[in-house]
Amino acid sequence: MTPIRNLALVATLLATLAACSAPEPASPAAEVVDATSGVMRVRGTVQSVTDGSMTVQTYDGRTVAVPVAATTRFVWVLASSLSTLKDGDFVGTATTGPKTALRSLELVIFPESMRGAGEGHYEWDTPGVVASRGGGAVVSSAMTNGTVQTQSAMTNGTLVSNAASSGGRVLTISYSGGTANVTVPEGTPIVRFEPTERPSLAVGQKVYAVIPQGAAAAGFVAMGKDGLTPPM
Repeated sequence: MTPIRNLALVATLLATLAACSAPEPASPAAEVVDATSGVMRVRGTVQSVTDGSMTVQTYDGRTVAVPVAATTRFVWVLASSLSTLKDGDFVGTATTGPKTALRSLELVIFPESMRGAGEGHYEWDTPGVVASRGGGAVVSSAMTNGTVQTQSAMTNGTLVSNAASSGGRVLTISYSGGTANVTVPEGTPIVRFEPTERPSLAVGQKVYAVIPQGAAAAGFVAMGKDGLTPPM
């Protein structure tokens, strides 16, 4: 073998070894959730799970590390419908519009064990039903958690008191300190919560997590069952 050819082979071998040993591009570091200044809500898809945290790819493209602890409460989010809603149920609904003309963006029917959770009417950020579609922020958003007092079905704009229709409804929801009338258009995502345990959390699930102000870990994680997107 000639010296020139030998040198060429050595150069090729060194280049191959260098390519094999070159480090892969580093994945972007997960953003650590900081709830010092207020309640943090994280919505997205679980990328990884460890004993003490989960990494979530949020709907706006961020990678967020959410700590979980023994005190974190977990629930499944299951698809439901207005036909299952009863007067006296405790619900939560993200809405848009002024207080005098609230329109539901999503509705959660709580299990009895969670009655009273987050009760009241207060400002909200962009709910999952909007964020997951890349729709950006809504013009105005509020959350109303309370007890359904009455339901009225919507038929061509006419209200029929206490109707059992599965179409759109107007709900009167009472909470400590007030009441709200909320229009729930037909097609609004309706879900139920079902309590579960930490082992249910898995990669690929769509989740909604809440980290209370000043807390070191999530207080609540809702996981969509069978690929469902938590709409709240």
